[in-house]
Amino acid sequence: MEFLKHLPSGIDLIIPILVLVFASLQKFKRGITDTWREEAEAQKLRADRLAEQVAELTEEVKALRRENAELRGMLASD
Repeated sequence: MEFLKHLPSGIDLIIPILVLVFASLQKFKRGITDTWREEAEAQKLRADRLAEQVAELTEEVKALRRENAELRGMLASD
């Protein structure tokens, strides 16, 4: 630690502060990355669920249209 004696005064405080700031920024960046990744995964799951619901609703609408066509056919034959 002899080299610290040759540095300007105050540098011995600045270096640890810079290291702390750098470490904090890296942790913040990693936290943001993890948060965005989790959000993206959640949105993908939601999109998959919605796609399944749309497929189910499409089949239900087709079934209702077939039933409607049958009922119209019954009314037309009366």
